[in-house]
Amino acid sequence: MKKSLIAAAIAAASLVPAAAWAQEATASASVAPTVGAKVYGPEGNEVGTVEAVQGGVVTINTGTARAGLPTSAFAMREKGLTIGMTKAQLDAAVSGAAAETAGAKDAAMVVDAPIKSSDGVVLGTISKIEGDDVTVELTDGAAVALKKSYLGLVNNELTLGMTAAAFAEQTQASAPAQASTDAAAPADGEAAATPPASTGE
Repeated sequence: MKKSLIAAAIAAASLVPAAAWAQEATASASVAPTVGAKVYGPEGNEVGTVEAVQGGVVTINTGTARAGLPTSAFAMREKGLTIGMTKAQLDAAVSGAAAETAGAKDAAMVVDAPIKSSDGVVLGTISKIEGDDVTVELTDGAAVALKKSYLGLVNNELTLGMTAAAFAEQTQASAPAQASTDAAAPADGEAAATPPASTGE
């Protein structure tokens, strides 16, 4: 799950009084969330369902949003697996994190900003921004037009969701004719979906 969502969700948990949360909770160290388990809030209301557990991060699907929380954020109470925030608070945390990420991405998207591949190679720099279109001047002097939605913000760097080698193959294959631009938009805070690239401005 996106780190920004995890951080925001943890921050939102601080809205719930710690004393009230701790009164009936079993030590979280003994809790092992499993996929499919229901998750409840501090007052016993359902928050969502565990969708995935990986690398110490538990992904909760609230039906409105998905959020990743560390296993330490969970405790076992009378109704079952419980976190220290309500569904509304968790949804608000995810929404706020998404807005923050989108704002940071927009702020980073300026002329001369470097664009990296998913494997960390600098592909080029932004030479022009017009509406939803971004023209990138590549390191070899060529230029490609991309949609803003193809770019994600990863570790505060504008990143395209494909490796440098895959991008090179894509741009070479697209050279004879402009490629389609109907690639899916990426989730905020993650590398973008693999886009078809187009040459020229």
